[in-house]
Amino acid sequence: MTDFFISYTQADRDWAEWIAWTLEAAGFTTTIQAWDFAAGSNFIIEMHKAAAEAERTIAVLSPEYLGSHFGQMEWTAALAQKKELLPIRVREVEVTGLLAGIVYTDLVGLAGEAAGNALLTAARKERPKPLTKPPFPAGPPPFPLEITDLPETKLPEIGPLPQGSRMPFAHNPLFVGREEELRALARQLRAGETSAVGEVRLAAASGLGGIGKTQLATEFVHRYGRYFEGGVFWMSFADPAAVPAEVAACGRSLDLHPSYDALPLDQQVRLVEDDWARPVPRLLVFDNCEEEALLDRYRPRTGGARVLVTSRRPQWDLSLGVQSVQISTLPRPASIELLRKFRPDVPNTDPALGGIADKLGDLPLALHLAGSFLKRYANASDGQPAAYLEALRQGGLLQHPSLQGKFAGISPTSHEAHVGRTFALSIEKLKPEDETDALALALLARTVHFAPGEPIPRELLLKTVNLESGARLQAEDALARLTALGLLEAGKAGALVMHRLVAEFARDSDGEEDARDAVEESLLAEAERLIDAGIPGPLLAWQPHLRAITEIARRRETTNAARLCNALGHYLWIIGDYLGARPYLERALAIREKILGAEHPDTTQSLNNLGVLLRSEGDLAAARPYYERALAIREKVLGAEHPDTATSLHNLGGLLQSQGDLAAARPYCERALTIREKVLGAEHPDTALSLNNLGSLLRRQGDLAAARPYYDRALAIFEARLGPDHPNTKMARENLEALGRLGAGGKGEVG
Repeated sequence: MTDFFISYTQADRDWAEWIAWTLEAAGFTTTIQAWDFAAGSNFIIEMHKAAAEAERTIAVLSPEYLGSHFGQMEWTAALAQKKELLPIRVREVEVTGLLAGIVYTDLVGLAGEAAGNALLTAARKERPKPLTKPPFPAGPPPFPLEITDLPETKLPEIGPLPQGSRMPFAHNPLFVGREEELRALARQLRAGETSAVGEVRLAAASGLGGIGKTQLATEFVHRYGRYFEGGVFWMSFADPAAVPAEVAACGRSLDLHPSYDALPLDQQVRLVEDDWARPVPRLLVFDNCEEEALLDRYRPRTGGARVLVTSRRPQWDLSLGVQSVQISTLPRPASIELLRKFRPDVPNTDPALGGIADKLGDLPLALHLAGSFLKRYANASDGQPAAYLEALRQGGLLQHPSLQGKFAGISPTSHEAHVGRTFALSIEKLKPEDETDALALALLARTVHFAPGEPIPRELLLKTVNLESGARLQAEDALARLTALGLLEAGKAGALVMHRLVAEFARDSDGEEDARDAVEESLLAEAERLIDAGIPGPLLAWQPHLRAITEIARRRETTNAARLCNALGHYLWIIGDYLGARPYLERALAIREKILGAEHPDTTQSLNNLGVLLRSEGDLAAARPYYERALAIREKVLGAEHPDTATSLHNLGGLLQSQGDLAAARPYCERALTIREKVLGAEHPDTALSLNNLGSLLRRQGDLAAARPYYDRALAIFEARLGPDHPNTKMARENLEALGRLGAGGKGEVG
């Protein structure tokens, strides 16, 4: 018997594994699917067996768990077997039904050590008596609360603000998620640091409009505002010219002067700033502050004030002392929860909800607008999630009326309820007459043609603009402009990321075709360079971009489209994805035959590559006509001694070897070697390939002594030209070792 069977859903696997590890470290035994259910086993049988053999069952409570059919089976099975059920709540969720009658242990809002103690207290059935005396119940709670009491782990409930506060926005009942971001703000502001909201970490744009910066700050104010004795003062910094009036308005409730309203504006501002310098804790919110100079001008230098900034800017001058909190797009469960705030009648298991969230890139503004549409038309067929998702897929994403704010209702923060115009506010700040901004616009136009949400290698993006000598620093300034405006996110290792909705919006700009061609040319040049070198590993990092661009290009019948299909197909062949490679290689051949003709050299390249693919798949008979046709065209068009002709001879000779026709193969192999030695030189890597091919043929014919000089010479060339770790060098070395084993009477297998 084990002590605990842990019942959970995949959404909470990290919690389940933490619970299991903590319990086992304390001496308990556990059974958990992630560790104990073997691959290929019957899940339901294993589940019933684990529940039956455990003394107690732990139910990891979350919204997903309570909506899970398997989760319900597991905890009801425990009750049916008269086993003790221990519910552990790990995320905010209302427990209803039979489970509501069982006391759960709440880990929500607890830090690691506190959560571990609470878990073990429940597991050991200990009495959770507090270590300190509870406060007298009849005593009124202090208000405002002390800043030193501001909790850093458990989220406070929504509460009132201190008297005199200036807060234009009510609490938003539609707010979801963001618990970690709220805790991070609490930690920084409790320590007395200036905290900035706006930097995005996941597959979202840094400081992206619509990401929910103001919503997060509003939630923070209504949860934590009562810990700031001097009050909360919210100011809009969107219009720098209006900031003095915003600051002065904060003084109207502070009793700073008997005739405050009659004073000149600049004097009102000075009185407010003097008051901010007092040691009393207060929270100042600078909403939509994008300029460092503006923040520097109005931030208090001394006193007890804390400053919370919302901004699209991901980085600040170090002298400002800003500690940034990174905001991502919503996690998928939170996105679905937000949509269900509008349509609680739709189960959270409805796949259309996840599809909508994915299509909208989990952007809170877009999800809010989508939810408003679904609620307004809940009784119409077009207002059902599946129909709405199909409409997003069929038409221009941002052209759907819902994303243009036509059914948005009231905005909780009075922001623009139009996804496109939210992005336009950032793009319009780029001035084409400014050299750096003009380069930023060019880079923006090119970025939209990469795969949205995927990291773009910095150097790869910069290659698309053909920088002049000495222009690299200006290019970095241009990229900094785009990240400061929230149009790009700075990712790991210098990579850059663009949100899919920003790409959708910016793709409609002028010069789209030129930008697309520049991206295609740059990716082609780099992909072909890596493939020709025989080391495609670096391409793996940006394979999604090659795929995305090729998928769009393959609909056209252009030379670039054919090259892209050929490059992606060739790459997929190299990494062993033969099934994936075939449609791209076939499409490249079809385009080339149509626009270049049946006897063009590029057409023969496609014929040859398809032959190589079919041979790799083991279909030697199907490969042979492609090889033979490519050879015939190359001999006719390029000549009998062209390097491409030698390639066709080499491949056909290798194919005949694989078919067992060694006598027929030998003339092709010998002729390929002769051409390559004459045209490419005796030390060229392709010459080494022909030497290796002839060595293998002689070995298969049983002439081991004659094969060795070919293998020796091939290895020497590969080592000298490609290095000891190149795949061809390793192949030649293995061939020699296998030949040695054969010569010694052993068995060998060579390539």
